[in-house]
Amino acid sequence: MTFTPALRCLFFHNYYQYAGGEDVSMAAEIKMLRQRGHQVELLQWHNDSILTMPPREKLALFWQTTWNSTSERCVSQALKHHKADLLHGQNFFPLISPSVYSAAHRLDVPVVQHLRNFRLGCLNAYLYRQGRVCEDCVGCNPWRGLVRRCYRNSLPASLSLWQMLTAHRWRRTWHRDIDAFIAPSQFAAKKLVEIGLPAENMHVKPNFVIDPLVEGHIPQQPDVPTFIFIGRLSPEKGIAELLQAWRGIKHSEWQLWIVGDGPLKSQLDDFCRDQKLHNVHFWGQCAPGETLRLLQRASMLLVPSRWYETFGRVVVEAFACGRGALVSKLGALAELVQDQQTGLTVPYQDQQMWIDKIQWCGENPSVMATMGQRARQRYLTYYTPTVNYERLMQIYQTVT
Repeated sequence: MTFTPALRCLFFHNYYQYAGGEDVSMAAEIKMLRQRGHQVELLQWHNDSILTMPPREKLALFWQTTWNSTSERCVSQALKHHKADLLHGQNFFPLISPSVYSAAHRLDVPVVQHLRNFRLGCLNAYLYRQGRVCEDCVGCNPWRGLVRRCYRNSLPASLSLWQMLTAHRWRRTWHRDIDAFIAPSQFAAKKLVEIGLPAENMHVKPNFVIDPLVEGHIPQQPDVPTFIFIGRLSPEKGIAELLQAWRGIKHSEWQLWIVGDGPLKSQLDDFCRDQKLHNVHFWGQCAPGETLRLLQRASMLLVPSRWYETFGRVVVEAFACGRGALVSKLGALAELVQDQQTGLTVPYQDQQMWIDKIQWCGENPSVMATMGQRARQRYLTYYTPTVNYERLMQIYQTVT
């Protein structure tokens, strides 16, 4: 490991109302930096505060999403107070705004911006609309998202976001005030460049997970084939289609575990009851440690996403546990999983192939074990904290 002088880093983050992988990845990154001697301060805003805002302040958000002078002053003061060597941005929407980059620029503090979705080119941030991938706004002004009310199905909310994106494209904020962007996958980086971000400032750094295995011992495959889905129970995650495919599995003793919660939960419960899928178990929302323990007891992870995942943290968690993954051949998932090596990739819309591949995996436990060993090696090579820290320092060194 190369020696890196201790840095003073100022992070900022706008938390959503519902916690997600972005929050987990950022917290892990901050902890990693602090453990290695760097001084890290976090400025945080939370969308819960919107619920208690007076009507006038809520109305002001329409404009402040584009330029928030209060957050700009806050970041400027913090940069001076902490004598920060760099500003590392996470989510800035909707309470912070891109105004904070200008504050850093004036103080000659380099800016690194993490991008974990496609917000800078898509009003709903996910390139997904009406149950399908949508790239209609990639590489052009996202006026279609305004017409279609792509953000929360609201014209005022979509107009506010469209205004922010249009104003900062015109101002060239992304080119002028940001020194480096970090994307979690090659796929996400390529798509963000297609959206219009500068390729010369785009860097790829995957997310990482802490090693969950004691002394690196991979658990044995379970006696009964057990497949596990981990994620939000919502349409874009493909969970409804997975259960429809599971109906075609002829081994009633095989198990499907579903970890997570979301808007489809009651609908999925009804489907399993109506179809008499007694071998499907809903675990609900589990703590991270419990989720990892369930992964180690399963045969393989299933990720049937129907949208562009920018990374797929749960796949790396499976790899760390010595488990392969059967995933949609879509977005960053196809990049993470080496087909026939660390898992299998399947066209997300081909339900019969999902049935066939699940069936094949369950009938070949020794192959699953071999894939799990390769997946574990893949984790050790690319997704440990040590490897991730080295990559982050390389990016920091390009701007400091």
